Amino acid sequence: GASNDGERLKAGFDGEGNTLPAEMLPRELAYGGITFQLASGKVNVLVPRGQTIFVPPGMRRLYVLAAAVSGDEKATFRIGNESHELTIQNWGGFIGQWYDRQWKEVEVQIPPRTPPPDTPPDIAAQMQRPRTRIDPYGEMLGITPGFIKRAPLAWFASHHHTVAGTNEAYAYSYLFAYTIDVPVNATTLTLPNNEQIRILAITGSNERGGVKAAHPLYDTL
Repeated sequence: GASNDGERLKAGFDGEGNTLPAEMLPRELAYGGITFQLASGKVNVLVPRGQTIFVPPGMRRLYVLAAAVSGDEKATFRIGNESHELTIQNWGGFIGQWYDRQWKEVEVQIPPRTPPPDTPPDIAAQMQRPRTRIDPYGEMLGITPGFIKRAPLAWFASHHHTVAGTNEAYAYSYLFAYTIDVPVNATTLTLPNNEQIRILAITGSNERGGVKAAHPLYDTL
């Protein structure tokens, strides 16, 4: 899911070769009093296909570090006998935007100019000929509503890596943190079955002394 500068991956993070920038992705990511431990090396992202993960005793809350790759995705996580539907947000694009006016280009007539005295006839003719220009803001068609996505942002980078291994500047990368309360006596977490979601880590907390379990996800399967 992550690559170094100049490195090419066939699948990458999004399945098309685009990746998170490994040089900006930490091994440990602090978030709200807990810590995510991210995996290093080639295997560092998990695609959820209904896997079941053991929940250590004493956990009161689970934190999931994840993102989707083809737009926001609905996903159901099952903890014990309870189901939690979460919206896993896209790893790129905008997570918020102001209202944005939509414009139509309009061709505008430009008034002829009055030639100064003693202007040569050929120049005067050019100055007085009909002219037009394109006004990109000639007519307002409507307004695209502003929005903000609500999932807590746990990490971001100012770019991602392309299929060619280059930096795509200002194409931001995001990872989000999702919280799942653990019911009494729940011992397992069942992941959703959705190949458009990427999970990088899951941390359990007892909410008293911070993190009791924080392991790269692939080590817990």
